Amino acid sequence: MLGLETKISARAALRAVLAVGLVGMLGANLPGHLSYDSVAQLYEGHFHIRETWGPALYAWVLGFFDGFIPGTSLYVMVSAALLFGSLAAMADLRPRVSWLAPFAAAAAVLTPQLAVYQGIVWKDVMFANCAVAGFVMIGHAGRLWDDRARRWALLTAALVLMAAGDQVRQNGLIAGAFAALALGAIAARGRWRRGIVWGLGALVALVVVGQAETLLSEPPKAPNDNAIGTGVRIVQSYDLVGAVALDPTYRTDILAAANPAATAIVRKRAKPDYSGRRVDFMDRDTVMQDGLDKLSDAAFSKQWFDLILKHPALYLRIRWEDFRWVFAPPVVDWCLPIYVGVDAPAEKMAPLGLQHRYVQSDVMLANYASWFLDTPVMSHAFYAAVSLVLAGLLLWRRGMGDIAMAALQLAGAAFASSFFIISIACDYRYLYFTDLAAIAGLVYAAVDPPWPRRKAPAAG
Repeated sequence: MLGLETKISARAALRAVLAVGLVGMLGANLPGHLSYDSVAQLYEGHFHIRETWGPALYAWVLGFFDGFIPGTSLYVMVSAALLFGSLAAMADLRPRVSWLAPFAAAAAVLTPQLAVYQGIVWKDVMFANCAVAGFVMIGHAGRLWDDRARRWALLTAALVLMAAGDQVRQNGLIAGAFAALALGAIAARGRWRRGIVWGLGALVALVVVGQAETLLSEPPKAPNDNAIGTGVRIVQSYDLVGAVALDPTYRTDILAAANPAATAIVRKRAKPDYSGRRVDFMDRDTVMQDGLDKLSDAAFSKQWFDLILKHPALYLRIRWEDFRWVFAPPVVDWCLPIYVGVDAPAEKMAPLGLQHRYVQSDVMLANYASWFLDTPVMSHAFYAAVSLVLAGLLLWRRGMGDIAMAALQLAGAAFASSFFIISIACDYRYLYFTDLAAIAGLVYAAVDPPWPRRKAPAAG
């Protein structure tokens, strides 16, 4: 009697787990979850107009896929396939694949970050997916450095993806900077000047390509993009209201000189309106908003620099209050940790053929994610700590793939730290890249664990 013996490698098992995870995620989440931001940007991309100060490139991407299959199903499939394919491709960055890898991948695909977030149509998810894919491609380019055709193909793809990701997240250039640093370290080959040239060249190319992508995605007759200016104004006003709320003795003489009545309103409403949770509490107060609107950008800017330069302790106190809510929220439930379904004003959804949706499958997904809310699985602080440990281990081993993946870990931690300066709300999605970078790093580390191995005894 003949027996059949089937041998499955750890590499094949890893890819099978990720393939099943991708199919399962798509089955549970398609056609995708859309909040107001998602619908607004799909509306802009579909009708080739510009109404919000969201990234024009993201609207264009949604509109592009909507042009093939109406809605967001195709976009979600391509975006998720990019991430899951990148995780699978990490197996080829090392000469061996441990059987720990399929189990790490199975744990990863069960996290809300992969099981649910990959179905949410948010620019934060696109940015994170593009960044992870870009770092993996840089690692492969280092592995295949002597094959110029494949090296340049990988680097070009990485450049396009990283540039796109940087353009849809205002502080996404942090990831691009670490990618350029990784490329410089890989290209140096023992010559530091060569590494600097490659790194600086990559950074310049990233900025140029990113700007080109945004310009090409702008619809005809689009109004001037003032997203950066608007963002700066929001941060400045948030900080100054926080300063008055936390220290009523702080003097706002510059604002008062510009408009004493408006300044009096802001000072009176600061205490009840300010919260480190989010700037929205100020936005909802029409009296406060009326006072803020009557103060010029120039006055806000001067008063803000006065706060930073002459009252640094107060400024740091405000920023810490805002940062702790986004990085390690005391009550994660207050920070939109998960979003499922479709919801937006009817005037935006109807022209797109969308309807409000919150069905039983959405309820089940939200319930599933809720089991992880108060655990390390949904903790940015935990993932940032994991990334720092992984970066140290990978830089100690220093393979070509290790350099790229260590840079990804450092990028995730640095990206999180940037919110100490810019945080205006604690929405969980803002630091999604930090989580995803660490999850990808854990899967990579499981492929070929970067810890010292005992040398085999000498023969004889």
